[in-house]
Amino acid sequence: MALKILHFIPDLAEASKQLQFLPYVLHQMEQSAEVHVVTLSTTVGHELYPNLHVINMGAPGSRQRYLHLLAFHKQYLVQLYRLMPDIIHVHGSYHFLNSRIELWSRKRGFPVVFSPYGGMNPAFIDAEYGMRTWKLILYQKEMTRNSSAIQVCDEEEGQYIIDQRLNHRVSYIGVPMDRETTTYQAFSDELLSLYQKVLNTLSSKRLDVNCREAVSALLHLSMAGDDERQPLCAEDILNLRSLSPLQWRRVLLFGREQGIYGPLTDGMARMQLAVNVSDANEAPQFAPRYPKSKGELPGDVLLSDSKRMRSRVDDVIERGETTIRSVCLMLLNIKYHLRKRTLSLRHLCDFYELLTHSDMDEFKLETAMRRLGIDRLCGRVCQVLAETTYLEEGFMPIAAIDDRGTEKIRQTLVNYI
Repeated sequence: MALKILHFIPDLAEASKQLQFLPYVLHQMEQSAEVHVVTLSTTVGHELYPNLHVINMGAPGSRQRYLHLLAFHKQYLVQLYRLMPDIIHVHGSYHFLNSRIELWSRKRGFPVVFSPYGGMNPAFIDAEYGMRTWKLILYQKEMTRNSSAIQVCDEEEGQYIIDQRLNHRVSYIGVPMDRETTTYQAFSDELLSLYQKVLNTLSSKRLDVNCREAVSALLHLSMAGDDERQPLCAEDILNLRSLSPLQWRRVLLFGREQGIYGPLTDGMARMQLAVNVSDANEAPQFAPRYPKSKGELPGDVLLSDSKRMRSRVDDVIERGETTIRSVCLMLLNIKYHLRKRTLSLRHLCDFYELLTHSDMDEFKLETAMRRLGIDRLCGRVCQVLAETTYLEEGFMPIAAIDDRGTEKIRQTLVNYI
């Protein structure tokens, strides 16, 4: 299925003068993707884009292109939800509406690629000291920092963005006229590859309800014991067999991000699902902003350096209570990963297996957790496990709790990438 890309270019005529290659690149992109252009231009510059879907959001017959912000906001959202693009590409720096397009799109879950075209070059910033500096402080740096990726045509500009720690997701694609070996088609192909890399990186935010149910079903199936005769219900089985190749790709990309790629493929093997998504584990992705820990969740050591907590664990739990000790240590390590924003589903799956495959004195466990102050955390983790791995109430040491703390766990798993 072809990507749907929405390009925002405030002034087509001005962009066509400064970026003479842009109309030709978008024409090439139209051959393999669905391309839409949103602009504030009325008619000038449209003749350069005759075959593209150009949406004019300016005031007809008026030279004033700065519309009332609330009206423009509403008009843009109407177009955004009408088109439902896979990605938004904002062209140009120091235009206030460019920063608003990035903000409005990002808040609604749409990934945004930003092309500054020299506006973030340190030499340009120094030469234009004054009004450009205020714009940089007020909105330009924030836009650069929050974009899903930055596409630059100048290596020095890209290095400046990285050195200033504004955004590490920077991709250099040289201007066609600056490199003899680069054609408009090659430039378009590199842009499409960048879009796909962004979408691969943000796989967790692109899971629909069916994909999330598939993840839960496969995790439950892969960790089910041999004595469990019917691990999945009919609805789960039908859902797994109805997913499209694109949905399967997103599921496995999510599994790769969360450290559960192996359990997901094991569940697929148990279901005898013939899905050709062999490239999902090798798909290019940007490094996450907050790298997740994908190793095992230890149940024998405490990850925190707190000597006081280690001493407290020794005082509360007797040496012979190995299972209770493992449960408490795992919960404390989950708390540590939550604080570091490195919690992954792999950790919760390790905790799930300990709960479902171990015998323990529930009264002693509950008492130990209360004394260590992790009983509510256990209830929150059980709630998340009930949603993601179908953990049953009989295996929950503490009744599931769904509150703001539980939502924080969900947000840490998905949003910090």
